[in-house]
Amino acid sequence: MNPILSGTQAFEAMAAGKKIECRHAESNLDFDDIRNFSATVFIDTAYEFRIAVVYMTIGLMQVPESITEDPVKGTQCFVPSVLTDVLSKSFKWKNSDSDLALLHRGLVHLYEENAIAHARALIAVSRGLTSEAKAFPWEEPADAEQPQAVAASQDKAPTKASNHVVKKAFEDSAAHEAAEIETDPVKLVEKFTDQINACTQVESTLALRYTFSANGHLEREHVQHLCRLTELKLAELDPEAYKPTAPSPAPEHADLSVKELRRLQAEAEQLIESVNEYEKHLDLLLNDAANAKTPAEANALTRYTKSWTEEQRKPLLDAIHKRLNELNPPEAAEAEKPPMVLNQIENAADLTELDCLEIEVAGRHVGVQPMFMRAVNKRRIELENQGGVGVVS
Repeated sequence: MNPILSGTQAFEAMAAGKKIECRHAESNLDFDDIRNFSATVFIDTAYEFRIAVVYMTIGLMQVPESITEDPVKGTQCFVPSVLTDVLSKSFKWKNSDSDLALLHRGLVHLYEENAIAHARALIAVSRGLTSEAKAFPWEEPADAEQPQAVAASQDKAPTKASNHVVKKAFEDSAAHEAAEIETDPVKLVEKFTDQINACTQVESTLALRYTFSANGHLEREHVQHLCRLTELKLAELDPEAYKPTAPSPAPEHADLSVKELRRLQAEAEQLIESVNEYEKHLDLLLNDAANAKTPAEANALTRYTKSWTEEQRKPLLDAIHKRLNELNPPEAAEAEKPPMVLNQIENAADLTELDCLEIEVAGRHVGVQPMFMRAVNKRRIELENQGGVGVVS
């Protein structure tokens, strides 16, 4: 069984090329393709994820696909066994030649139940029988006479019970073949609906979900309809285990004390006052930037915004850039010799002066900006290493 993944693990697996499936954590429905969900499910704890099971076909059966990449050394692996009553063998992966040979032959599984399913499919293809009583989704429950028939020695003549079991195996195989040939979605839905209604045990009902989920001729809405019928059948057979989960009641809002309400009101008023103060200050600086007479006067306005965030400074920086372009058009900047600006950058006394020069560089022609910015970054590193950060009040 594929392990349940968190949203972060699922996103990383999907980024690595894995096919991811998702479902609501409180739902008993089967997993569905992640493409049928919104992207926000990865950060929603109400959903759970898994790597989609990939199936391969052996004869008339679909079984979980074997792994194709080398697992980590020491990983517990399983291979199908068809010569004994034990249908799987486990081993520790050592990346040896024998391990790689099994991997290349498509026989290595990370889960024991997948290796057992693989073995059962190989035995069924060869028209063989197993003595295990455990039923799998594609098998009917064994007759009461089967263990006795299988236990019989091979050097004895076939008994009446063994003949019955062989006949039943061939009848089941013919039934599977007829179902495999059927491709009409409407008829398939009718067939699966009848099978769901005929179920009398939870195990057989659960097994049916693997059958129609793996069928390649059903559309998504057909599978969802059958899943819903399966859930209803499970609730009918075992109401305690499969009763619908009631939604969690919304938490009641705690009564806030008068003191807490006053505190929240004071914080809100302080925030509003701070915003108003910022807007007033910004309006004054924008007006000064629009009326600046020289580039130095425009650049000097940044000294009043040291405590602002980048988002708060952006309107002023945009206004300074606009005024610099008006005072120093790109054509004039191209005519000016670059060494004059470079000399100012290389000899900037502190980071404040360097910030002003950087703003001036932003107003230059795009063709010469990279050269200036390399010099700005180099001088900034030098000033930071010196620890001499000039602050202009």
